Amino acid sequence: MPTVTNAFGTHELKRFDYRVATEAGADALARLDDDVLRSLDRHGFVVIENAVSTDDCDQLVAEMAPYIDATPHGLHGLGGTRRVGALVARSQASHKMIAHPAILRLAQSVLAEQRLSGDAVRIGGKSGKGEKGFRYPWQLHLTQIIDVGPGGGTDALPHHLKMHRANGMWVYDFQDAGIDPQVECMWALSDFTLDNGATHIVLGSHREQPRGGHVSHTEPTVQANMSKGSVLIWTGWSVHGAGANTSDARRIGMNINYALAFLAQEENQLLACPPHLARKLDPAMQRLIGYRQPAGALNYVAECQAPADSVLKGDFDVLVPGAHGHEMDPGIDGPTYAPADPAAFEEKRRGLEARKAEAIAADDLEAALHFKNAISVLTRSPRI
Repeated sequence: MPTVTNAFGTHELKRFDYRVATEAGADALARLDDDVLRSLDRHGFVVIENAVSTDDCDQLVAEMAPYIDATPHGLHGLGGTRRVGALVARSQASHKMIAHPAILRLAQSVLAEQRLSGDAVRIGGKSGKGEKGFRYPWQLHLTQIIDVGPGGGTDALPHHLKMHRANGMWVYDFQDAGIDPQVECMWALSDFTLDNGATHIVLGSHREQPRGGHVSHTEPTVQANMSKGSVLIWTGWSVHGAGANTSDARRIGMNINYALAFLAQEENQLLACPPHLARKLDPAMQRLIGYRQPAGALNYVAECQAPADSVLKGDFDVLVPGAHGHEMDPGIDGPTYAPADPAAFEEKRRGLEARKAEAIAADDLEAALHFKNAISVLTRSPRI
């Protein structure tokens, strides 16, 4: 792409090929990481081409097709467009992109270490670039298919969400905080072309002062055309917006964002992928979507437990005493959920079994699961 000159200087949408770097080895991948970070810092946007295969894209779209087909067009005032989320729970294929190593390494640099110019980690009176033991926690922020049909974004089917920055969603004004709260990605699940509305971007807009200013919205845009399997990445301060699809084919993209873990998620991942589904995920994915304690006492459950030691356990039930599984000291603790007397224990077990059967008969499966968990906790609880 040729260079463009605007109010923020001379800029270019840099492109780097992940497949080529992977085939060349570890040194080439390290150079790609450096080049991507440097380009994002300088221009506010960067493209990684061939980040996944076209087959990966097709598999993801196939897995999400039932949800896309069952979703109406025009959600959130985006004419001709369908937006569908909860990808972690709904599409195994999406995990390859959500947890793409190059993207995670970039997020680590931008969010955890605040490596972009003008940013810093600020913890306990200390300020600087992140390093071991001095980094911000971060996590998955949003997963969403954006399926734009022919005419989407045109005058006939207008998009009411115009060019915008994403960092304005939180109540706090981060303009003067010297921090990048999020990294955004748009994956091309089909080719992004000028005709089908490839994302419009304002290069260098992340360097506008103040960071939430309006000059960027008056600057010319360029379109980030890219082939299927590539990904466009930008900062939360970079101005961007969807293009109009004037072709006769659908444009399908996937928006995946990451943000600091002490901020509310745009898509609540703990509800979009509740514990009974999250238990089946790889532990790294569990942590990425927020089933962890990012720092100190943040995000604990009930009796001060990390999610891995509570809601991710198969029989955890917040309404069952002792479900926490903490070790008990017979000398000072107790009684527990399980009666020490054998007869009382059996009576309690039979009572729970009877109530579970009643719930099943009444087709109240949530209650039945509660009593099933209660029986499980009963059998594993210490008898004090």
